[in-house]
Amino acid sequence: MEVLGWSLYALAVLAALAVAGYIYLVRETPGRGRLLLASLRFAALALLALLIFDPEIPAAGIAAGAGRTRVLLDGSLSMRLPADAASGPSRWERAVAEARRLAPGRDVVVFGAGTRVLSADSLAAFQPDAPASELLPALQAASEAGARHVVILTDGGLEDAAEVVRALPELGMDVEVRSVADAAPANRALAEVSLPPWAEAGKPVEARVGVTSLGPEGDSVTVVVRQGDRVLAQTRIATAAPGRVAVGTLRFTPESPQGGGAAGERGGLVRYDFELQPGDVEADDDRRSAYVFVSERPAGVALVSFRPDWEPRYLQPVLEQALGVPVRGFAFVGDGRYVRIAAGLEAGRRAGEVEVRQAVEQADLLVLHGLDATAPAWAREAAGRARRLLVFPGDGAPVGLPVEVSAPAPGEWYVSSELPSSPLAGMLGTFRAEELPPLVGLRTVSGGGTWTALVASRSRRGPTSPVIVAGERAGRRWAVALADGFWQWAFRGGEARQVYRRLWAALGGWLAHEERTIAAAAVRPVDRTAPRGEPVRWVAPGLAADSVAFRITAEDGTLALDTVVPMLRGDTAVTPALAPGHYAFEARAFSGGQEVAAATGPFTVESYSPEFTRQAVELAGLQAARPGGAPPRRRAGEPLHTSPWPYLALAMLVCTEWTLRRRWGLR
Repeated sequence: MEVLGWSLYALAVLAALAVAGYIYLVRETPGRGRLLLASLRFAALALLALLIFDPEIPAAGIAAGAGRTRVLLDGSLSMRLPADAASGPSRWERAVAEARRLAPGRDVVVFGAGTRVLSADSLAAFQPDAPASELLPALQAASEAGARHVVILTDGGLEDAAEVVRALPELGMDVEVRSVADAAPANRALAEVSLPPWAEAGKPVEARVGVTSLGPEGDSVTVVVRQGDRVLAQTRIATAAPGRVAVGTLRFTPESPQGGGAAGERGGLVRYDFELQPGDVEADDDRRSAYVFVSERPAGVALVSFRPDWEPRYLQPVLEQALGVPVRGFAFVGDGRYVRIAAGLEAGRRAGEVEVRQAVEQADLLVLHGLDATAPAWAREAAGRARRLLVFPGDGAPVGLPVEVSAPAPGEWYVSSELPSSPLAGMLGTFRAEELPPLVGLRTVSGGGTWTALVASRSRRGPTSPVIVAGERAGRRWAVALADGFWQWAFRGGEARQVYRRLWAALGGWLAHEERTIAAAAVRPVDRTAPRGEPVRWVAPGLAADSVAFRITAEDGTLALDTVVPMLRGDTAVTPALAPGHYAFEARAFSGGQEVAAATGPFTVESYSPEFTRQAVELAGLQAARPGGAPPRRRAGEPLHTSPWPYLALAMLVCTEWTLRRRWGLR
């Protein structure tokens, strides 16, 4: 600790002395042992302040220990690759041999996506499996443990090299980096696979793939796509330079799953497997999988907006995630022209009226935003025919709606947390209404045969009015939003965003109920292809469940996981990471001990990891000096917090003080 630090500590000690003196010499009544009690309190506060400032204290044998080596070993997946371009021992095998030589019989820190301490003698039974190469946490742990010299055994593929260079001068350690990779082997990886989430059986689709490489540049590789054992398409791609991605396209025609699933269904999920040929030194990064919902005719949701507003931008992803099918969105821009509402490259793409009308006619759930007398006649007619309909009325005269509504009333309307009886009440759960921004333009509704999901009032007082009404008649289900500004809930974030998600996910689920072409699994993975080495994330939209029971089996039928996990953030859950492979899951969602939903389906944990083609970085910068050209700080000893004695002394001081207080009649 430098002069400034000791000066600040001296001020803290004076403050501790003043506090202890005030308590026992001024505030407490005079009596026996007050000076001793004040001294004990002062000593405890001074020692606590010293622990906070954490100076370095001389350690027994610190000079002799300066030459003792602390070994940090890279445990990322890239350490499985050969140590040189030719066949031979892996980088991991070479690193283990070096670690045993440097630290025989001692502990070694293995870093990657975290840190773990292993005995050097047990490294042979350990396999590198970390999907990341993060060195800084291991260096910080070594510094906090009082290490003065570390040796890093790595292949150079570090994610946080820049952060390490910035932090190292302040860690007070000598660092030596030893590379265990003589050369990068020729390794090609299938880095990208992109397929549409939905496809119509019998119509060609395009799959976009990207190939990256490590080591010497190759000529070209073949990418093959299979469904089961059957090859559907293949293409030849010229490999790019290391660090770049070569892109190719495969075109094939999907077929609807055999049997079409349950009665009334017209399709189901199909897994397509992509593979690089010929293989290379690492097979795990040569394979990828993707899932596509294939049906006999288009199934899904069509969202058409006739009024400029933020609502469609926030509503579309919620419906897409809740129902598990594509939502094709279109925004009217005038003169019969539309643009796509989507993410990525599809956003803003032009669409003609013919395309929009075709999507509306084929949709199983129709969402019309800004529907009024100014909307096209075909849209008003579609609203009257749709079996599943969600409408946001426009500002003009309301036409084409399943119920009669009034013109929008001015002012702000605040949603009440008291939910009326409805099919959505259990799924909406409880929420703090004061967290929700007010709605505007509330309309009143006339006519029977409806129910409401939420009610609102002016200034949170007085009579309430419905903000969403819904109904069912002759097998047709519909819902009408009577107010504007729901999107502000999602924009605010926090609990307001969760209420927005639960509301529209629950309403979308109710509209899609018994409509098998759009009713997705109540519980399903967020992504059917989960990244390697990461926990599997699940979503249960609109269920208001408190826990989910999972039973996951591998492709060969063996049980991989059988557990119950709590729900996080309302509608998501997380299960532990699984080994790469194809799996089938059975999920049961519970609320208050009662089962509220069940689901089954497939998913895949990918064997690919970007670690396999991570480029080595220049590690000479790890010897960088402190800012201003000053040499790196060297430790004079060990940090105080690494010793157990200060904590023991602090506990004894506090216990002694309070024991004497009780004996001498103080509370």
